[in-house]
Amino acid sequence: MADLSRGPVPPKPGNGEGGSGEGVKADSPRRLVWWLVWAYPPRFRRDVGQGLVDALDDRMRARRAAGASGTAIWIRAIADTLRNATAEWLHTIRDRLRTVPHREPRAGTRSIMDTLMQDIRYALRLWRRRPGFAFVAIATLALGIGANTAMFSIVNAVLLRPLPYAHGDRLAVLWAKTPTRPQSLLSWDEYLAYRDQKASFDAVALWLGQSVNLTAVNEPQRIVGVFATGSFFDVLEVKAERGRFFSEEEGAAGTAQPVVVISHAFWQRHFASDPSAIGATLTLNGIPLTVIGVMAAPFDLSSVPADGWFINYDVFMPVGLFPVPGGIANAGPGMLGVTRLTPGVTLTAANANLAVASGRLLASNPKAQTGRTAEVVSAQESIVGDSRTPLLLLLASVGVVLLIACVNVSNLLVARAVDRQREIALRSALGASRWAVLRQLAVEATLLATVSAALGFVIGRWSLQGLTWLRPPSVPIPDQIPLDASVLLFTFGVGAAVALLCGLAPALRITQPDLSRVLQTGGRRTTGGARVTRDALVVAEIALSVALIAVSGLLIHSMLSLQRVSVGFDSASVFTLQFRLPASKYARAEDIARFFRETVAQVRGVAGIESVALVRRVPFSGNWGDTPFTVEGRPVPAGQEPRAGQNIVTPDYFKTMRIPLTRGRDFTDRDDLQSLGVTVINETMARTTWPGDDPIGKHIKVPDFKEPLTVVGVVGDTKHRSSTEPAQAQLYLAHYQLPMIFSGLVARTAVPPLNLTKEVRRAIWQVDKDQPMWSVTPLDALVDQSHGSTRFLASLLAMFSGVALLLAAVGIYGVMSYAVTERTHEIGIRMALGASADRVMREMVGRGLTLTAIALALGVPAAIGLGRLAQGVLFGVEPSDPLTLTGAALLLASVSLAACYVPARRASRVDPVVALAEE
Repeated sequence: MADLSRGPVPPKPGNGEGGSGEGVKADSPRRLVWWLVWAYPPRFRRDVGQGLVDALDDRMRARRAAGASGTAIWIRAIADTLRNATAEWLHTIRDRLRTVPHREPRAGTRSIMDTLMQDIRYALRLWRRRPGFAFVAIATLALGIGANTAMFSIVNAVLLRPLPYAHGDRLAVLWAKTPTRPQSLLSWDEYLAYRDQKASFDAVALWLGQSVNLTAVNEPQRIVGVFATGSFFDVLEVKAERGRFFSEEEGAAGTAQPVVVISHAFWQRHFASDPSAIGATLTLNGIPLTVIGVMAAPFDLSSVPADGWFINYDVFMPVGLFPVPGGIANAGPGMLGVTRLTPGVTLTAANANLAVASGRLLASNPKAQTGRTAEVVSAQESIVGDSRTPLLLLLASVGVVLLIACVNVSNLLVARAVDRQREIALRSALGASRWAVLRQLAVEATLLATVSAALGFVIGRWSLQGLTWLRPPSVPIPDQIPLDASVLLFTFGVGAAVALLCGLAPALRITQPDLSRVLQTGGRRTTGGARVTRDALVVAEIALSVALIAVSGLLIHSMLSLQRVSVGFDSASVFTLQFRLPASKYARAEDIARFFRETVAQVRGVAGIESVALVRRVPFSGNWGDTPFTVEGRPVPAGQEPRAGQNIVTPDYFKTMRIPLTRGRDFTDRDDLQSLGVTVINETMARTTWPGDDPIGKHIKVPDFKEPLTVVGVVGDTKHRSSTEPAQAQLYLAHYQLPMIFSGLVARTAVPPLNLTKEVRRAIWQVDKDQPMWSVTPLDALVDQSHGSTRFLASLLAMFSGVALLLAAVGIYGVMSYAVTERTHEIGIRMALGASADRVMREMVGRGLTLTAIALALGVPAAIGLGRLAQGVLFGVEPSDPLTLTGAALLLASVSLAACYVPARRASRVDPVVALAEE
């Protein structure tokens, strides 16, 4: 057997039959396993090292065969190794300690454990002697470690942990792609073509979440459902708690059955967990459906980003029942796709295979597929969306705060080390080795970091409640942040780094004392090297602070810019809600239009309503759509048509929203199913489509109408999805000419909007008593929610910047205060020889401001660099904005001046007689 006590001996390449390259590749993981074994004690490695390598290798292969990802396998292997190796080391140490009493120890020698415990007791005595120092140091580091633990817990939960489905790392979202929309919905024909890509996918499913009307109950309710193919459950590998799921045939277009699967939460809420729910009837969207199964919750939805995204719904219905005219097979693109990749297939390889399948689909149906391809994207990336940059920026910011805290504590330790020079010199003179002194300082720093890390971990877990409460809907932070090994290892690693950072500077300064100088002059005189060390730490602290404050200022500037942006309408005092008519009850366009007219009339009669209109997509509600269009007389190739945002509204929508009508007219009640199609466009579409020409009377074609539409009006530009979106072409269609079952209502009120909720509901129930409504929200609240991500980021950065500013002030105050204390004798002599108090004060303040100026010269470029990393979340401001950078620099300079003033004033009041007498 190889001698593993001397180091890991990797296996020789090859498989014993010629040493092929394949053997080398296969043995690469095993070679890394041998390095894991090196964590065990030498004697243990000699005895069972080879067998342990085999066991570890077999266990990792078994996990890989079970479908675990490579990262998960190695994390588990490292965690197992750390746990077991620690136990073996403790066992080895205990064995050695037991053998010590049976030997004849040399006089004056102690065991390692006795020495270590003596160093710990001495460190605790120092804390008791100076409790103020211990409290400040522990509290400072605990706050920094706590903030880092909290932010890492969020980043780990959102960005690092794989989705907790059976094979979450292989789940991917299947999108269609067009020249103008890189992520578009799929059609039924595309689903049929892509599900046959067995080389890339284990399974493919079509699905779409949508609001569903639950009727035939005491009060009509809106619940959230999914229309899906039968393969949906197979892709996600979820299980039925009771009953069964519907099959692919039962869910497909043309063969769909009136069945439904309900979630575990809905089963508990609606059926009180009654087993007889299987076989019960639910009337959804006006259609009686039989409950055939209850989906078991595969994990705690509250601990997963976006609540698991795919399964956070009440009911699951066959996609063939999707309420669209002509059926899902003839509806065109309108559904989402989800796949589970075949083991070993990468996203790149899957997309290459999809490109081939898209080519075949284009050849078979060029009219529908021109310009359309497909792409798979990691499901985790699709859920995270644009949240990655803000979360990583926040993690980097709390890292800066921790660095500042470490610098502050390190400065305290350097100052204390100077006070202890006489003690260390005496110990050295009495025979203590440099190693003994270093060991003592290392134990002190490690104890400080350990206590701070433990307290910081508690603070971090507690502060998570506040962070999750502040989170905006656009950031997929789970309601419950799970605690796992990664968070514990991170906190442990941060604690070790803190011990190193805080203990390094004082250890280097104190372990090489000039014995004769220290013993002759005492411990209060500081060498030039110690002073330079403290000054350098303060410069680093202020530089980091100015960088963090500058980025915080940029985010605050962005938030203020967002609030000043005109969205193109007046959102104050506007009531909004949404509803969906059951297709089975409102099968004809005339029926839908009649419901719309009667609803508008009933709501208009509510006291406190000034004007009311219906709109298919309420601005800032998350609903959005666009459409291709062509201008009469300007033919373009299929698939290359320009696109414009599309909305469908009733008369008085522009009046209710206070969107200015700049030319032409609004829609009227006469623009109905019997009249010629008309459209109203915005200023951007008028300017870009007919530059220098009057668009009134011009004609355009859109897919929703067979005949061309006549432009009858032009309105001002508005924002629809966010305040940051650029101006884009927008066209409005008449709701009475294109009545659709989903719509929203907007009403301008003379009283607070939510005060009229009951009255508006009753007015709509006067038209249809079974019609549920939801998303009852003031419009200004919807607009305000769109700023949530920026506000969340700016608020947290402002908090972290405040902590950094406080620490910087404390740091420079401590350095200047200590400088006054150590130079009291010198100042006394100078004042005895005639130096004025003003001169002494100017000199002390000047030193502090010099350090600040050096720090600002270093911190401003760092702020610009950090701002460029955050450029993706900035709006209306550049990373090098001179106003923000100047403000951050002036703020730090003012705080530094204030922190220098008190010690400088104390220095100017030194009594020469007292100072010389103390020496």
